[in-house]
Amino acid sequence: GTYWYHSHSGFQEQAGLYGPLVIDPVAPEPFSYDREHVVMLTDWTDLDPSALFARLKKMPGYDNYHKRTVGDFLRDARREGTRDALADRGMWGRMRMTPTDLSDVNGNTYTYLMNGATSLGNWTGLFRSGEKVRLRFINGSSMTYFDVRIPGLKMTVVAADGQHVHPVSIDEFRIAPAETYDVIVEPSGQDAYTIFAQDMGHTGYVSGTLAVRDGLRAPVPALDPRAILTMGDMGHGGMDHGAM
Repeated sequence: GTYWYHSHSGFQEQAGLYGPLVIDPVAPEPFSYDREHVVMLTDWTDLDPSALFARLKKMPGYDNYHKRTVGDFLRDARREGTRDALADRGMWGRMRMTPTDLSDVNGNTYTYLMNGATSLGNWTGLFRSGEKVRLRFINGSSMTYFDVRIPGLKMTVVAADGQHVHPVSIDEFRIAPAETYDVIVEPSGQDAYTIFAQDMGHTGYVSGTLAVRDGLRAPVPALDPRAILTMGDMGHGGMDHGAM
């Protein structure tokens, strides 16, 4: 299965002490493929990790460049009513949270990496047209959730966190820190495909390429419009016990 290792001492993981770990199975796997590539997604900053931690302790919303404004309130009041707009802001305020702060540190500080390479470095995994290619995705980041897709290719998820799953065909998946997903793709009909991984808040991305030879690139998508969290998105949708 697909796993990874990392340090739990101090800030060593944030400084790059991690790596992929692939354990070969004893018995044959319930699916076939022709070749495989590890795709490890990580976040990196040249800041000293202890300095970054200290900054977060002082100002946890440092990277939140999209805090709601008076203009946003007036828009919401017209659309939802003043009472509901005030209640919404009161709820977030009591929790000392904001729906625009999806990650404590995002692409305004981090550079996102794929197998240690930036998008300019263009990590490339080779294939022959018509092959089944197994991609072992690993999220080795400190805190980044990635949304991953390969434009023009369906992905079939065959394993999660090192364990086989019932195959599911998807266009995109979200991978949390420490998670792994194994997918199988069957590229054909073009020489290059972009592996595109954007952070959950859509503030940055990293891309790589599946190609028939080194040096090729496919078009890289634009970042999706920035997302806004709801209480349901944060798993709080089932906390209302008013009927009890």
